[in-house]
Amino acid sequence: MKKIYILLGFVLSFSINSQEIVDEAILTQVDASNESIKLQEQINKLDEESKKIYFEYKDTLNEYKSLKSYDDQLSKIVDQQAKEIQSILAQIDSLDDINIDILPLLKRMVDSLKLFIGYDLPFLLDERTKRVNDLDVLITRADVTTAEKFRKIFEAYQLEADFGRTIESYDGFIDIDGIEKAVEYFRLGRLGLFYRTPDGKETGYWNANIKDWQHEGSSLNASLKSALDIANRQSPPNFINLPLKPVDTNE
Repeated sequence: MKKIYILLGFVLSFSINSQEIVDEAILTQVDASNESIKLQEQINKLDEESKKIYFEYKDTLNEYKSLKSYDDQLSKIVDQQAKEIQSILAQIDSLDDINIDILPLLKRMVDSLKLFIGYDLPFLLDERTKRVNDLDVLITRADVTTAEKFRKIFEAYQLEADFGRTIESYDGFIDIDGIEKAVEYFRLGRLGLFYRTPDGKETGYWNANIKDWQHEGSSLNASLKSALDIANRQSPPNFINLPLKPVDTNE
């Protein structure tokens, strides 16, 4: 009986040892599987990171190409602008040379206009004198371009030219026998300048021969009244009977 127990103990011991070996093998396999899973997860994670880095690289490369293209275009624009600046500077230098000749010419034009107004019929004298004096100041201003100075002077010449082919009436004052009286002036182009008091008792005209006013009492009242009505568009155009300076055919 004792031998049998020993044998059973051996078999039982052997069975226990075998089970432990199997369990250890299973545990080892499970650990290996778990390790494989962890490694695969790491591989997957590294793969995702590598893909992410790759796409970031591609995006960076595309952005670099775009920036490079833009930079090249910008460089061309800057180069072109630099050439334009040099061209403008050259034009400014040439304008300085032109101004040396133009500014004295403009000054002579203003002086000539001032003399002309002094010799002309004395109509709107304050207004015209102020205009030419303003031009005299304008040509010395550094903040006004030469083109603008020329335009202003040309406009003044144009205004003076228009006076020669228009008629007009305007209110003013005149000294008659030491008494200043309100009158209505009538300008007939540059042929004649006349005045009339509101009551028509005083009339007269500018005598270019004596360079002074010729007072005619009320003798020109009817003619001037008709002329003023035409100038004020209160009557249709008609013949006007007024004394004029004889035209010199030898001029």
